[in-house]
Amino acid sequence: MFSISWLKFVLLSAVFITGVNFKLFDYIHTNLHTQNNDVSIISYIIVYFALMVGIFALLFLPYLSKIIMILLVITSSISSYFMINYGIVIDHEMIRNAVQTDKKEVVDLFNFNIIFYALFTCIIPIYIILKTKIIYCNFKKHLVVKFSTMIIALAIAFGLIGIFSKSIIPFFRTYNQVRVYNTPFYQIYSALKYVKLEIIPKKELQSIALDAKLTKDLNKTMILVIGETARANNYSLGTYTKNDTNFYTKNEPNLVYFSAVSSCGTATAKSLPCMFSRHKRATFDNSLYEENALDVLQRVGVKSVWFSNNSGGCKGNCDRISNKLITKDYDESLLEFVEQELKETNSSKIIVVHLQGSHGPAYYKRYPDKFKKFTPTCDTNELQKCTQEELTNTYDNTLLYTDFIIKTLIDMLKQSPIKDTSLLYISDHGESLGENGIYLHGMPYLIAPKEQKHIPMIFWGKDENLSKNLQEKKNLALSQDNLFSSLLGYFGVNSKEYEANYDIFSKNLKENP
Repeated sequence: MFSISWLKFVLLSAVFITGVNFKLFDYIHTNLHTQNNDVSIISYIIVYFALMVGIFALLFLPYLSKIIMILLVITSSISSYFMINYGIVIDHEMIRNAVQTDKKEVVDLFNFNIIFYALFTCIIPIYIILKTKIIYCNFKKHLVVKFSTMIIALAIAFGLIGIFSKSIIPFFRTYNQVRVYNTPFYQIYSALKYVKLEIIPKKELQSIALDAKLTKDLNKTMILVIGETARANNYSLGTYTKNDTNFYTKNEPNLVYFSAVSSCGTATAKSLPCMFSRHKRATFDNSLYEENALDVLQRVGVKSVWFSNNSGGCKGNCDRISNKLITKDYDESLLEFVEQELKETNSSKIIVVHLQGSHGPAYYKRYPDKFKKFTPTCDTNELQKCTQEELTNTYDNTLLYTDFIIKTLIDMLKQSPIKDTSLLYISDHGESLGENGIYLHGMPYLIAPKEQKHIPMIFWGKDENLSKNLQEKKNLALSQDNLFSSLLGYFGVNSKEYEANYDIFSKNLKENP
């Protein structure tokens, strides 16, 4: 029987979990693009260790410390073995596969390596834990030690994060998939997700606008382009003059640029489902499980399809309509699918095109070389290494490429035999490019800078009169709250959920800043 103080048990547990995360640190080291990788990876390891100490100081309660650590050891051992030996990440899908596997498949997994690995990373550590007697101080002293440990550890962790924020934050923005290597916490998250998806009864989908009807049997086609991380500040269709980011669409007849549009959120997870919801930004909640504008359109006979090159997915918007997700380097890979869909002209339809757009911080990866028009550029995801000019030029190249995509889609619509065709482009949210030391996006809406909330919106229509009417409204303060009723209004859908004062095509449109 070993005897050890509670504090030493916390520290040794943090050492073990940090050590078993070899794959995590290997992934970070491989993808770091700093001048001194070894120094950088050491800082990541220290931050992780300090966070573990702080977390374990909180979680390890008297008489529960050993039980909690044993569960973490088992989870870590299993997860790290499959990651190191098979490159398998234990997510909720893998847990589902494991639950559904048979005895033969389980037996086939056993070999000397798994026994050897389990011996040193699971069996021996558990034996040591079981044979260890943890010595606790009296209650008052234990609380002092517990909270002092938490405060010191977290101060070290967040202090280092602050010092290296210009490299750490962009790294995790770019390589957010690094979380899948965080053992055992990603596996615990995945297990909870599996329970939520597969075991806990699902909330029933709430139908909306059941009274919706088409007022006219119109044969219309709209391409709705959802941009990614495009900010209005850098649109030359507006007041921006540094670079001609709208070179391809600037002379397009019947094109309207809305200059004062706000996003619902500062991140895709909030803004994308919000813009299709009947709820406004002030009342929208991600926990709502109800139909959206596309569901309503499809139910009344407007064919709805979703094509995406955005790895973030459609956030539930396309779950009940035809959809296709691709993961190509460049957004023009979507064009062939749109072109094929436009060949079907027997009914009204909306084609949603969800772009990869200007997703950062690796802006330089978002466009082919031939669109590298504005130079010099920032050809790295470490934004702090670039000058403001390099960063701005690179970001502007992404907007130029998106403008090319929009122009190509407009040309496709011009060739369509359908008389009433249109394109509506709106970004999900904006982006900070170093203003006041702030980069990227995702800040709380109330304190987020305008660069993260002010977004571009463009409309093009084959109908000249429709575009002319919209020109009169282009400077109104609008937002993503307008999308729901505008889509219903464009296709002539009547419902109690429809609000004419939010419909950009209605003469009753009002500002909603």
